[in-house]
Amino acid sequence: MKASSIKKYLKPNTIQGRKSTFSNAFASALAPYDTYSEAAVAEAICDLDQDPAKDLYCVYCEKEAATWDHVFNRVVKGEFSGHGHRIRNLVPCCRTCNERKGKRHWKEFLELLNPEDKDQRIGRMERFLHAHAAPDDYEIIQRKAPEELSQFLQIRAEIFRLMGEADQLAEKIRKKATT
Repeated sequence: MKASSIKKYLKPNTIQGRKSTFSNAFASALAPYDTYSEAAVAEAICDLDQDPAKDLYCVYCEKEAATWDHVFNRVVKGEFSGHGHRIRNLVPCCRTCNERKGKRHWKEFLELLNPEDKDQRIGRMERFLHAHAAPDDYEIIQRKAPEELSQFLQIRAEIFRLMGEADQLAEKIRKKATT
């Protein structure tokens, strides 16, 4: 580490700078989820050519899995994507791949990794994903709860507006405190 790396800490923080965290929280709150079913999880894991009774490995690099990756992100551009916490949207993953994949499409990420058996891994993922096609959850929400969704989005907008107002006040407070 270089001494100059301290620069990134020597600046004012903003509440709005954490807006993506709040956007994620709002989107995640809308995301439907599956009820845990040992049989459904086992079937999904088997579709990935893994043994649900054994330690799982990363679907991307085949190292030991340490977490679960949402194949399709719950949040895209600050909005709920329509994909939730569904068994067929969660795959075993190592932390490194989960972080590196980020917002990339799963297939694009496998292309980037370019393992020798890439086509086989893509085939497994396609079988896993197509075995039980998930509904478009956002379309269902819009159709079945339009008034509540509208209220929800208004509350989110008001919170973001208040975050901006708080940032302005914080700046005034810092200026007064340092003069």
